[in-house]
Amino acid sequence: MNEDFDVIWRKGDGKMPEKAKRVVNAARDEKLLRSLNLPADVENTIRYNASKSNKTVNEYIASIVMASIQSA
Repeated sequence: MNEDFDVIWRKGDGKMPEKAKRVVNAARDEKLLRSLNLPADVENTIRYNASKSNKTVNEYIASIVMASIQSA
């Protein structure tokens, strides 16, 4: 197995580059969706709606939760 890789960013190097930030955010979004144990069609709907509203999945779910709390 080849273990050669390019280091894009390391903690402490300053501001994270956009390329690395997109990868990190995508991984966070997937981890959040999997932790909720939702059916696949619901996960796909959340991804679609988040993309449509130009938000990350995390931001989209947070907005749903906040709206629910504010209406209660």
